[in-house]
Amino acid sequence: MAYNDCLQDVPDIFENEIGEALVMRTESLGTAKQLNPVGMIRELGPPDLCHIVKIHSTNRNEPDIGSYHHVLGVDTSSSASLAAYINSLQYSLNDKPGWFGSGNNWKIASGTYSTYNAFSKVDLRVQIKIPGGVDAYAITAQGERKEVTEELWRECQVSAILRAVLYANPEEYSVTGLRRLTLAASTRDEARVVEALMGQFWDGWRLGSNAETQVASHARNYLVDGLLAYFGGQGRYADCAAEVLSPLAYAPGAAHSQPHGSRGSMDFKGIDPEVAALLATAYVNGDEEVQAVRVMHQALKAKPSSFPTLSAQAEFLRLKKQFAAARKIALMAVKYAPSEFSAWAQLTEVYIDDADFPNALLTLNTCPMYTYVDRDFPRVPTPRRINYPVKSEVLAEYNLGDNFTNGNYSAVPTNPRSSNDSDAPGAAEEQAQNEASFILRLAAPTLKGTFAHAYRLLTSIVSTVGWDELLQLRSSVFVMEEEYRNSVGPSVAVDDEDDDDDEEEDDHLPLSALRERRATVGDKKAEITTSEVQTPNGSAAADHVEASAGDANQPEGSVAENNVDSAAETKESSVAETKDEPESAATQDKPEATEPTTTTDAPEAVEITAPPPSQPKGKKKNKKARNKKSKEASKPEPIPEQTVSEKPVDTEEQTAETEKRAAESDEQAVETEEQAVETEGQAVKTEELADGDAANDNAKQSSIAALGDKMDDVSLSDSENAKPEPSEETPADAGLVAAPQTAARETKSQSASPSTAQPDPTPEQLQGEKEQQPTAGATSHVRKRLCERWLDNLIMILFDDLRTYTNWRTRMHTLRATGQQVVFQFTQAEWEALGDLALRLHRPSEAREAYEYALRIRFSAKAWLRLLELHTGKYAALQAEECRRHESVAPPPLLASTDSLMMALDAAVWLAVYNDRWYNNMAYPNPLCSHIIKLVNIHGLSKVHNSLISMNLKPTVFAMVKRHLEIAEKFNVTGSTW
Repeated sequence: MAYNDCLQDVPDIFENEIGEALVMRTESLGTAKQLNPVGMIRELGPPDLCHIVKIHSTNRNEPDIGSYHHVLGVDTSSSASLAAYINSLQYSLNDKPGWFGSGNNWKIASGTYSTYNAFSKVDLRVQIKIPGGVDAYAITAQGERKEVTEELWRECQVSAILRAVLYANPEEYSVTGLRRLTLAASTRDEARVVEALMGQFWDGWRLGSNAETQVASHARNYLVDGLLAYFGGQGRYADCAAEVLSPLAYAPGAAHSQPHGSRGSMDFKGIDPEVAALLATAYVNGDEEVQAVRVMHQALKAKPSSFPTLSAQAEFLRLKKQFAAARKIALMAVKYAPSEFSAWAQLTEVYIDDADFPNALLTLNTCPMYTYVDRDFPRVPTPRRINYPVKSEVLAEYNLGDNFTNGNYSAVPTNPRSSNDSDAPGAAEEQAQNEASFILRLAAPTLKGTFAHAYRLLTSIVSTVGWDELLQLRSSVFVMEEEYRNSVGPSVAVDDEDDDDDEEEDDHLPLSALRERRATVGDKKAEITTSEVQTPNGSAAADHVEASAGDANQPEGSVAENNVDSAAETKESSVAETKDEPESAATQDKPEATEPTTTTDAPEAVEITAPPPSQPKGKKKNKKARNKKSKEASKPEPIPEQTVSEKPVDTEEQTAETEKRAAESDEQAVETEEQAVETEGQAVKTEELADGDAANDNAKQSSIAALGDKMDDVSLSDSENAKPEPSEETPADAGLVAAPQTAARETKSQSASPSTAQPDPTPEQLQGEKEQQPTAGATSHVRKRLCERWLDNLIMILFDDLRTYTNWRTRMHTLRATGQQVVFQFTQAEWEALGDLALRLHRPSEAREAYEYALRIRFSAKAWLRLLELHTGKYAALQAEECRRHESVAPPPLLASTDSLMMALDAAVWLAVYNDRWYNNMAYPNPLCSHIIKLVNIHGLSKVHNSLISMNLKPTVFAMVKRHLEIAEKFNVTGSTW
């Protein structure tokens, strides 16, 4: 139904009460002021809000109507530009003429334009009355009204520019009723934008930084991100370096606004090292590497400890495949910025490129993780109705769906199915399949910030070495659960392997009860390994109990069974799997740097330098009965004469107790005789082996007689039973594990001395060494680390991805082998999710196949955008890597080929129509325009333009795509002259 009170080319959201959208925006500025002094808005703020009030010009009985929409890309440098925008909406009303004059009597009486100032944390509003005046004011987080100054207008202009640039991708940022306008349509408009950004450059740290940066600085903040995104989307890095970064890096007075009391550029010999790092990066991307090296040299001479400059140098060396030099520089960057995630992530990338995967996994485990802060979305009331007018009749011929829904696949798009296949399921059936689909519930797409970056690094490792090798690396560098349990108590691990039924008894036992249980185990071990009968108060048994129970003072807990299938597949889990919690719960808001602590005076080699994990579950019912019996048997016998008691002891009771002790002593004597027989047998075997090797031993002793007393401290058993140790630590890791290694070497030397100092060990000593062998072998993991909980969760998420991928490929092979139809085996949402899964696992050829199947069901903007990225070279490195590792994969079309160009233009046409349908009139910055500019860089402007003409598009559709080519021509990008 068409309403005359609606705008004809702008989305219109109607209010229930006039002005309620402005009231809720005001409330969102000061919500939760106790937790956040600036309210719920924490970053750049929500998009601009344009609120209008419409009145009926002829019928006064009609109530006034309030409506609003959100907008990006409007010039907010003054109140005049905002008033001009509201006045332009008057021409957007549905003013089609009727039989007698105009058919619409609705007029805009007033309007309010609200834009957020991210520097001063205030909301600037311009209230316009038609006809009438203009009133501009600012609303603070406390709801106070203040006057607007020129400084506030400049800050407001830069804030609006950054929102338009960083919120340009509709897939990443989508808001109901959002309209996007072109930020700079000419070189004159671009000069205005660049001038505004440079004027506020040294205040950019006040805006904050992205999710992967802990502390905002001159080189790492939202203003720098927006500046690089604007020029980088066009590939104009040389212009960015010459026009913007070079004047800022060598500016003599750049210290008028410094964050946290830092010094200005004049203190660094005429160059700012942080900005110089940005300048060097721009030179590298612009193929001016000589200039980049010169700038980095000057910056490092001015400040050798500049983390941004070291990071830029390490990245340059990594791209040049100088991995040894890049590793040294990356280690220095980590040294000077240990709390920055980007420094550790870059060092991990260097290790991955250098095929040093153990150190890559250890470095990844050391990365500091930050809590992800999402972008600011507007808070709006429940609308009465929403109007999405179709701007052009030609759009009706294109079968388009809904706008981006931020990953919500529960609802089926409203556009009809493009295929008339009878096997296609209905809308209700498809929605039910989406709700029950395991593919749409994978956890990897929900990762954000540092966790998403760490997962990409983890997938880079597994794509190179494979899943089995990753598990081996994991067990070689991290302390596994079985190793830790053996180091704390070997008998406990043996008992757990014999039982089958799970039990949670130990989770509720106090620490004293656990110590008593360890003491009971120690008593049994002592009774077996000693030749004499120990009394309950014997000193030898007590010493052994203290030694075996020394590690009992550990925090209690449990290991959660995160996934039954994953546990059966990997056969062992890390000690970090203590709770089934999301990875974000293990982090804090941008934590400070905390270096791992080491213990140098550890008396036992099995002590671990990091906090030990919680004790595992899995105690069995039959073990519960044995523990109960062992507690009763381990209770010390009463000693009537030495106990502290004031009451006399009955003679009859004392006689009975004496007889009872005598009977028990007889039983112990029998057990002692049986043990003596066993030890004698072992001694005979030992003597036979010794006689057989006597001649060889004499020859060996004569050959090494020159070594003398130095051989007294050498244990041959260590070399015979040696296991492969993990790779040597890097200089960064050497300081972290030096103390544990020292303690391990001291412990090994102490444990080796008794075996070599006595040439003729007794059978009892041999039996004791045999019983203590598991504990001595557990010292091999002292050099290992404890796996962080978030990394262990990422490994489990990776396992889910690999399992889903394997099931998908197996099913595809079965369907093709049996000749069944493939398209409708999955829904469109599932095909898109499978395409994303293949891209995450570095299989772009299979991702392309999944996106094409999704498009065969119906239109999908996401699928078209991914195919456009594949044809413009975004995943060229992954495609080359896939073809190199898998010979069965067919090579993709060459980027310079005509076929690749036509497929890319086909996707560009569909996306251009889709953007115009959903009021995305921003020619640039726009992901679609960036990809078209890449086509111009590869093929040239003339070839792309002629190919577009050959597609024989309608004039309206042709104009939608041509405006992006005009941007490439106006700003003189690479390839625009040929």
